[in-house]
Amino acid sequence: MTVRRWATGAAVLVVLAMLAVLIVHFATASQPVAADDYKGHAASPTPTTQTPTAASGTDGAADSTGTGASSTASPDAAAEDPAASGDRPTWNPAADAPDGADQEPKVPNGLGVEPYRLPDSPERQPALTEVPDAAAAKHELTAGFPEHVVPVPDDADIQSSSVATQGQRVFVGVNALSNANPDALLDYYVRHCESLAWPANRLTLDDGTPQVQCGFGPDELTVTASLSPAGKVDLSVSGSFEVR
Repeated sequence: MTVRRWATGAAVLVVLAMLAVLIVHFATASQPVAADDYKGHAASPTPTTQTPTAASGTDGAADSTGTGASSTASPDAAAEDPAASGDRPTWNPAADAPDGADQEPKVPNGLGVEPYRLPDSPERQPALTEVPDAAAAKHELTAGFPEHVVPVPDDADIQSSSVATQGQRVFVGVNALSNANPDALLDYYVRHCESLAWPANRLTLDDGTPQVQCGFGPDELTVTASLSPAGKVDLSVSGSFEVR
């Protein structure tokens, strides 16, 4: 009998111990863990989500969906929310902007004031309006030479000049000697081309001779200035024009 009593008492103690363990387990599991006390894995921290606050005057009234959240967000709450700004553009007006400026998108000054237009093109007149007579001369400009299109510097010593025609095409040439600097002579013709509103291109040939080319459309002028064996500058001017 004594042994049976001891066995019964031991069984009762085991049952009581198990009941105590269960009670402690359920009591601990019923308490929620606060987000601030969460010690999760470093790679997956507890996200912090800001809950939008209800606008003033709503008193937390439920919206039409029945979720209990207010349908009107507070402007102050949206301004304080760093996620609300991001990289999106803002149209907040400047401090000195007039009333209603917050309703207008900002544009740089000058844009939208006038419609864009291309710059005006310079007026260009035809180089020649009539076909001159074909002719050639030495030590002077031939009769009918279009000097207003192919000018010659005053200090240049003319060696030869010519005018040739082919239908409505006119070919003009002149050779002269000068004591002026080659660059100065080419500058003279660059200014002449600019006076006709012709774009001028200044370049150097393979043998080192400086050259100027200019013209527009069917009209063109070519000028070279090279040193002659006598020490003077050999000036050569040729032009090709279309009478229109």
